[in-house]
Amino acid sequence: MNIGLAYCMKYMNVRCVQSVLVLLLCVCMHNIYAQNDNVQVQYFQASNDTLSSKNNTTLAEKERRYNILSKIGVGGTMGLQIGSYTNVEVSPEITYHFNKWVCLGVGGTYMFSHYRTAALTYNSHAFGVRGFAEAHFFNYIALHAEYQWMNYKLYGEDDRTYSHNILLGGGFYQSAGRMAYYILLFYNISDKQYPDNILSDFVTRAGIVVFLK
Repeated sequence: MNIGLAYCMKYMNVRCVQSVLVLLLCVCMHNIYAQNDNVQVQYFQASNDTLSSKNNTTLAEKERRYNILSKIGVGGTMGLQIGSYTNVEVSPEITYHFNKWVCLGVGGTYMFSHYRTAALTYNSHAFGVRGFAEAHFFNYIALHAEYQWMNYKLYGEDDRTYSHNILLGGGFYQSAGRMAYYILLFYNISDKQYPDNILSDFVTRAGIVVFLK
């Protein structure tokens, strides 16, 4: 009986030790899985935060580019006269609008003139560059100041010459969505006549502007 009791006690101690070891193993495994879960959660949270930050950066960059493009307009004017005296003028321009009231712009000008009579035929090519500032009021009035440099060849001359021109004026300016239309009248304060200046005292210009966005 004593031997059986001793055996039982020994068996119970072994089972107890085994149970404790299993319990400790379970606790350790639980802690390991919990740590792995925390690491995964932190990883996914960090990934989501990084993704959200990238998305916000991308949206901000797109918005910035959109705002810049919405302030840039391209367009210009084109003139055509056909007959014994033919004149073709193309004046492209690009403008940057700081707001709805003020803009700065640069552009170029090309003029082709053809004069034909029974006695002679004459062709002329003139070109130039210009820079200007413009102010808009009430969405239909514009004030305009411009400097224009022109290079041209006089009739009967081999050499080309040039002129400096300062144009001041204004006129009608109508903005409609991504487009704007204008008809402007300028006075050339350089006040020089041909052949010293290819431009006349009064210059008219009608054109269109298209905004990039």
